[in-house]
Amino acid sequence: MRILGLNSDHSEIELDPARAYRRGRVLDAMLRSALPPPKRGVYRGTFEAFALMDEARMVEAARRVEDA
Repeated sequence: MRILGLNSDHSEIELDPARAYRRGRVLDAMLRSALPPPKRGVYRGTFEAFALMDEARMVEAARRVEDA
């Protein structure tokens, strides 16, 4: 494997707990703003139906984060 670019560490793991906490708070705020408002009411359905609803909701949130 060959890595192109700078020779610096591009690790996604933040070792400093304070910086990791702040970074997590920023990411949580980004995701929270991307979620559509929850639908009101009571739903009945199978596990598979709820799993499909959750998947569609996550895809929509990912699209909103990518567009932002």
